[in-house]
Amino acid sequence: MRHLDISEARRAYAKGINVTDFLKTKFRSSSNTSEIIEIAYDLQAGSYIDYWEKNTEQSNLYAAELADILDQHTPEKASILDVGTGEMTTLTTILNHMKVTPSSIFALDLSWSRIIKGIKFYESHLRKPTIEINAFVSDMSAIPITSDSIDVITSSHALEPNEAKLTEILSELLRVAKHKLVLFEPSYEINSQVGKNRMSRHGYIKNLPAIVSDLGGRIIEITPIKNVSNPLNPTVCYIIETNNNQSQSPIIKPQFSIPGTNELLCYEDGFLASPAAGIVFPVLDNIPILKLEKAILATAR
Repeated sequence: MRHLDISEARRAYAKGINVTDFLKTKFRSSSNTSEIIEIAYDLQAGSYIDYWEKNTEQSNLYAAELADILDQHTPEKASILDVGTGEMTTLTTILNHMKVTPSSIFALDLSWSRIIKGIKFYESHLRKPTIEINAFVSDMSAIPITSDSIDVITSSHALEPNEAKLTEILSELLRVAKHKLVLFEPSYEINSQVGKNRMSRHGYIKNLPAIVSDLGGRIIEITPIKNVSNPLNPTVCYIIETNNNQSQSPIIKPQFSIPGTNELLCYEDGFLASPAAGIVFPVLDNIPILKLEKAILATAR
């Protein structure tokens, strides 16, 4: 990622140009790459909080509906991972409506800027007693958490722009989840033709149920969400069971690891380090940057 690319994208965003389309043209890419998604959403940091503040009633209706479903599939004192957490507006509002109280929350996003704003929103708007939150930067296709260790993984339109990497992402979610995925994502299959054309144009996901089945997961429920803000982007809840329910391995608490692996990381001198691999990952304002391309080779430490 070059500084020039960011500057050009920022100017395009200021003019009201669709940054994702601008970057796809610039990079000559037919799909939304992780780099394109990161830049596009980083430049929008703060806009989702603005939307929440201007549409609090609709945001609460949507979150309350999601919370009711999550309550049915989340054990008391469970660990939850929210992927593509963004500015944590949906996550925080869902937690405020949930009857179940998780023991810990993990939250990842590609954009550091969105997470730093999200933490402030979470801390100022969460109405429950403090729930431990571990927010970090990473790619959903290489999650820096140990296998079979998160009770429930959830999302809200986070997988949406990742059509080209959907199989990789779902494979990682199934690796990390101990029991279930509760994903709130747009559905191409139930959309209108106009909506389908829009989703195809933006590179949004398709065929999620078939991909889950191919990967060994089991979809046990598909429920359309009623309180959606855009009828051309209908939200569906996918309840997915992993094969890890049958695991006889001991209970494992979630721990940070080298992305996509079970190689544990530990805090050392302000970094997250893997002494065995000889690499460290930076931590900015207490937010770990756990992307493979950000690893620093440091075998002499």
